[in-house]
Parts: sequence; C-alpha cells; structure tokens
Amino acid sequence: MNILYFASLKESLNTASEKIAIDADATVASIKKQLIEKHGAKYFPKNILCAVNHEMVDDSMAVTEDDEVAFFPPVTGG
Repeated sequence: MNILYFASLKESLNTASEKIAIDADATVASIKKQLIEKHGAKYFPKNILCAVNHEMVDDSMAVTEDDEVAFFPPVTGG
C-alpha cells in the first residue's frame, strides 16, 4: 500500500511517501497503529486527518492494498 504524507508531517518524517504491507482486514486505525510502531506516536496524534483515495475518512474505514492513504497534520488558523 502507498502511504502519502503532507505538510509538517512530511517534513518531520523526512519523506513524502512510503510503501507498507497490510493485512487483508486492514482499517485506517490499523494502519495508524502500524505507522505509530514504526515512527512514533508523536507523528500520528488522535486528531490527525486521513484521506483514502482522495476522500476524507475516519479510523473505521476499511482499506485494501490498492488504496492510496494520505495523512495530514491537524490544521489550525483563524
């Protein structure tokens, strides 16, 4: 599966993307857990945004090996 990183997350991880192997019953939550184990929890806070195939989703979204998953740090502003 192709994982994309954007904004400050991309800078913090020093990469725009990476490939990972996932289980057949993977969800966004299980991918986040896998990435936290690899990179650390500070990069994937509870309020991180996620898109699957260019659509914003929540942690319960099921994903397949062919999906593109993107993570965005929370945005603040006014």
